[in-house]
Amino acid sequence: MITINKPSKDIQLKSPLPNNIMVSGEAMAGKTTFVGDFPTPFFLSFDGNAIKEGRDGVDLHESMSWREVIDVIPQIKSAGYKTIVIDTIEDLLDGIEKEITNGGTIADMSNSFTGWSNLNGHFKKIILEVVKSDLTAVFIARTTTDADGEIQSDARAKNFSWLKGRIDGEIYIIKDGHKAEWRAHRGYWKKEELPPHLANVADPEREGQERKAAALARREALLNKKTGDKN
Repeated sequence: MITINKPSKDIQLKSPLPNNIMVSGEAMAGKTTFVGDFPTPFFLSFDGNAIKEGRDGVDLHESMSWREVIDVIPQIKSAGYKTIVIDTIEDLLDGIEKEITNGGTIADMSNSFTGWSNLNGHFKKIILEVVKSDLTAVFIARTTTDADGEIQSDARAKNFSWLKGRIDGEIYIIKDGHKAEWRAHRGYWKKEELPPHLANVADPEREGQERKAAALARREALLNKKTGDKN
């Protein structure tokens, strides 16, 4: 039975620290290196690069089963890892498609509708299993910049959009200088509240707001001073 409480007189909104994070950027921007500084990461490496670098994880580049991916997620936590990394979401989608089509493409299937439905379903099951694992979850995404300067994901738009609805924030790695900055996030955190691996991530939007607030405060102080001098 559902119980309805009386309206709250004083609502205190919560801003939990980010736990499910997308890390995006162009190829060779340093996404995997950045994520390597997260607490005890385990890489589900669908492109194989993290394993070649010697990082802890499993190489799923050559072959994968979406059921095996789901089965291994609880083992990652039991083994003592604190961060689970999907590297990358584009290669995860490609791997699911290859499994469904036995190495082909969904576009070539006689019933492509069923193929796309299965791909979307398997992808969502894996992502939801990662999110509910209670580990810090990182989803690495490759992006490119179009002629208008807009950042575009290499993943399928529908899957990318769905995933973004389940994360706490997106960190973009700028290829030139390997600088990390928040592209978007839920909630508001004080910098000193963030864990070490996120403490130095730039936040252009918030920094801009703080500069505007400081400028308004200086202007108000100046006006008050002028008013006081006249009196």
